[in-house]
Amino acid sequence: MTKSPQIQVFGLITALFCGCATSGDSGPQGGTMPTLNPAALSICEPLATWDFAFTSTADGDSDIYLYRAASGSIEKITDSESPDHWATWSQDGRMLAFQSLRDGNREIYIKVLGSEAAVNASQNDEQDLLPAWSPNDQYIVYFSSRDTTWSGTGPIGGHLYVMRVQGAFVGRLQTEPFFSTTAVAWSPDSRTLFYARYAQGKQGIYALDIQTGVETAMLALGNRSPGIASANPASGTVDYFVEQEDGVAIYQLSLDNGTSRRLTPGNGKHYYAAWSPDRTALLITSAQDKAESNFDIRCVAADGSYDIAVIDDKSDARSAAWRPGSH
Repeated sequence: MTKSPQIQVFGLITALFCGCATSGDSGPQGGTMPTLNPAALSICEPLATWDFAFTSTADGDSDIYLYRAASGSIEKITDSESPDHWATWSQDGRMLAFQSLRDGNREIYIKVLGSEAAVNASQNDEQDLLPAWSPNDQYIVYFSSRDTTWSGTGPIGGHLYVMRVQGAFVGRLQTEPFFSTTAVAWSPDSRTLFYARYAQGKQGIYALDIQTGVETAMLALGNRSPGIASANPASGTVDYFVEQEDGVAIYQLSLDNGTSRRLTPGNGKHYYAAWSPDRTALLITSAQDKAESNFDIRCVAADGSYDIAVIDDKSDARSAAWRPGSH
């Protein structure tokens, strides 16, 4: 039976604030924890001020963890038996949306920080993934295969969807399907979405005006595989990653003049990035080995003055997201 998309997200969030458990997490448990590189605390200055969430396999499967700046410690936020990924924050830093397989397929869940419960906010039998919370705090955009056919293997084809946080499911934003996006980015005014297409001869970075529905190709990237690197770009820019001869690099594209500047130093494979709230540094996801079987999280200065590991233990760590309002 197909789950109804007309879910009242606000009502479920209210239930969470009232302590009514709805799904999945039982609070922090024992087991191996991710390891913080203590040297990073004295070099990456934003770590002294802001918390960040990230995904790690330290405890055997993918869960979401929280680094707390006040104590320099790490705590587990989700503890389901299924993989949880892609944390994105509400703008008050009180709630997380994330992607989870705990319902048997990829769904978007919302959890109030400090609560043991999480609610299934997308409720569909197809694949819902890669949430991104809007800067105005009103919407969560995500990628879904619900109007396409997915074989269960290979790239997921689908469209962008948006849900209203305080209300009901809103709907599909695009008419043309594309293969599974990476991160999705909002413009700071919450009017434009940025995403990457690959395959079908349309590799590149695109923008969608959510009020008019007009899609614009911002940057063509030939036969190279691109992706959106940061969900929180500065005004007039979008951050993306793309294959290079020396690995995978993250760039910042100026929407005014179409030029790109490289954000990641040296060789290596760097994929996702999160700007610190003061925009002095980025937390980036980097491959630990050539096979890309494990990733670590590094802090890179916006001016290029330093590059240091923050989470670089033997587990896979990725997709860091600074917590708004945590200072």
